[in-house]
Amino acid sequence: MNKLLSLFLLIFLIVETVFAQKIESTDILKISAADLSSTFDEYIQHHPQERVHVHFDKVSYNLGDTVWYKIYVVNSFNHQLSALSGVVHVEIINGDGIIQKKLHPVNAGMANGQLYLSNQMFKEGAYKFNVYTRLMADDSAKNYAFNLNIGKDVKVLPGSSEVANVLFYPEGGTFVAGLRSKFVVSTAGLHGRPLVLSGYIVDDQNKRVAEFNTGKSGMGMFAISPRSGAKYTAIVEQFNVQKHFSLPKVSDSGYVLSVNSIFQDTLLVRVSRSVVSEPEAQLVFYSKGSILNAVAVPISSSNTAIVKVPTASFPVGLNEVLLFSKYNKLLASRSFFLPEVKPSKNSLSLTPNQYASRAQVKINLKITDATGTGVSGGYSIAVAKVGEQTGENQNRPTIWSSLILASNTDQFDDRNFLNFDPLSDTGRAELDMKLLSQQSSMSTLQGGLTGNQNLPQLTPEKTLSIGGKVMKTNGEPMAGAKVNLFSVKDMILIDTIADDQGRFLFQNFAILDSADVVIRVINIGAEKNVKILLDDATCPSKNTVDEHIVPDSSGINPTQVKGQDTMISPGRKKEKINELKTVEIAAKRRPVIPGSAYPFAAPPPDYTIEAEELHKIINLIDYLRSRLIGVTVINNKVVSPGGGQLLLLLNGLNIEDLSFVDPRSLTGVQIVRGGLIAKNMANSVHQPHGADPSEVNVYGQHVKNGIIFLTSNHHNPNFNRNPEQTTGIIKKRIMGFSAPKNFSAPDYLNNTNNSIPDRRNPLYWNPNIITGKDGIAEIDFFTSDEKGKYQVTLEGIGVNGQITREVAFFTVE
Repeated sequence: MNKLLSLFLLIFLIVETVFAQKIESTDILKISAADLSSTFDEYIQHHPQERVHVHFDKVSYNLGDTVWYKIYVVNSFNHQLSALSGVVHVEIINGDGIIQKKLHPVNAGMANGQLYLSNQMFKEGAYKFNVYTRLMADDSAKNYAFNLNIGKDVKVLPGSSEVANVLFYPEGGTFVAGLRSKFVVSTAGLHGRPLVLSGYIVDDQNKRVAEFNTGKSGMGMFAISPRSGAKYTAIVEQFNVQKHFSLPKVSDSGYVLSVNSIFQDTLLVRVSRSVVSEPEAQLVFYSKGSILNAVAVPISSSNTAIVKVPTASFPVGLNEVLLFSKYNKLLASRSFFLPEVKPSKNSLSLTPNQYASRAQVKINLKITDATGTGVSGGYSIAVAKVGEQTGENQNRPTIWSSLILASNTDQFDDRNFLNFDPLSDTGRAELDMKLLSQQSSMSTLQGGLTGNQNLPQLTPEKTLSIGGKVMKTNGEPMAGAKVNLFSVKDMILIDTIADDQGRFLFQNFAILDSADVVIRVINIGAEKNVKILLDDATCPSKNTVDEHIVPDSSGINPTQVKGQDTMISPGRKKEKINELKTVEIAAKRRPVIPGSAYPFAAPPPDYTIEAEELHKIINLIDYLRSRLIGVTVINNKVVSPGGGQLLLLLNGLNIEDLSFVDPRSLTGVQIVRGGLIAKNMANSVHQPHGADPSEVNVYGQHVKNGIIFLTSNHHNPNFNRNPEQTTGIIKKRIMGFSAPKNFSAPDYLNNTNNSIPDRRNPLYWNPNIITGKDGIAEIDFFTSDEKGKYQVTLEGIGVNGQITREVAFFTVE
């Protein structure tokens, strides 16, 4: 903790009553500020919290568009890019539930992706776009959710201007008889949009005691001193109809906390109490996960005390003032935002601001702090046309509102409709009203203050993971079971050992899109019915539609995804991961396959797969596709590089395809890839060993592309096509990371082809802007054939937690 901050109350703090009486300092704290900080540090370490913001390329979309987005994952306490979660979840939801789910790897607190709005999966309308990490999964207030609008000219729904609800929030969270309280009023229409209206407050004697008006943000303020036992009602008149809304119930005793930051250099904190309340309390000053200090506030017979604190003693950004009893019970709280005294210069430098079609636009970025020092961080930039209907592209949460404001759990959430610049006077006023209405983040840490560290805990999701349990025949856990995971598609083989409870966990691997994996227990021994029970989280949701994307050159290479620290329960060894290489299946010796139809006098086959290997796999087609070089498998048939089909022989007799062949019912597979061996077989006649003379097979000229000899464990070609699954083996489809793609934009300096119309919107999207220690980055792109006004939106976060949002405009003529 900064020593200046820890000393600021000792140097500058002045406690006085409204009558300016001198109050002697009395230590009534149950624990000191240093002890509080230590307690909270421990609590935060064991109860981490995250928030997310999503920056989109534009505001509304049409069917056939691609939605481009950048996800910022931050530590909830200090807004720095989070190093906790390695996976972020995205859900696209309609009235029927989740229609698409994506997983993205998080690198240094950032991730990016895209969503194609196909005609087959989407239709015009609004879809919920929900983003969260595992640490946020059980806290809907921290999820990032909004409506993804698809369709031309998305407008406010009819009737949305009708009042749906009016909510009231007393400052500090308390409404106490005899104590003057400020209220924020927040309005919403039928579809959650803020309303501009006026109203008044009446008591239970129908006496008008206050009036209020709301602005474009749908919020307004009023003050009231309630009577004990009285009931208060807000009346709003709209369309010649009066609507009534009740204010919170008046408490007979308690405290009221008020914070005023109208003075540029001083913060005024006012504490009032009812007569029957205890006269001893303590103020705690909290910011970005740290307690700056705590001070005793003895309240005199006037029942009011005022604390003056220099604003220079607080860090820039979100801060909190909290009032606790001497037994560390939270009595009231108030958040406030402190802007930079001397805001840094604009980060976006765009000169000129008028361009011709297909002209090069150069943008110079310089991100600095209040002192002018460069800030290193991650940023994203979107350039989209400003629509005539919607005006500026502002009707979406900004990075400010996403990360600073808390989502209400009431009937509507106006966070999605509040866009503000906290550095402007108007923006600060709107922000202050919103902060007054939201609950203190400290209230979730009440257990930390009282020393209760045993509240529910969530562990961050570092990587893709698959967990489960191995059970013996008698139902007991199979301790020490050797388990491996095999993915043909992604060429991954992982080994691990179950713990004393039979539990296993595979981590630190990367799979693109969805993939079938085989999980197998190796050391079954004499067990007859070993079962593998997978955790539910390892498989996609039932109502989730997998998105299959062909990775391009920008896709993730599983070998390039860095693994995080492995979380292993006690007793389980760390898993061993082997990257499988594409190698030919060749034997140095000539294995004997009992009952094989392969000619005894013929040279050895090109490939041989013995029973031991066959019994380790579930799908022969996937195995051949991944391991057989130079051939492909199409419609369950093996095809040579020249396009010809390889002949398939099961116990010497021709079969149409491999669709019904279970590798665990085979004793061997021998493969001839064509060439001289196949040519010699073309005119040969062979009678398989022990076969009936009627089964003599003439290979003929069809073998020129090659032959696959399949030998079953008996000579009946119609062997059991649905054998009972081998014990200790299971096959599941799991969801992997969505493969990212690069935004494509033309380069007209090197491309002279002007015959193809260019109608891009967005004009440019770049989610991977990184500034160095100097805070500088350079970006360039080209305008299109579309004339009009364009908005450049920059958002991002510095490594120091500094939030940046800049907007600039230019025109194409």
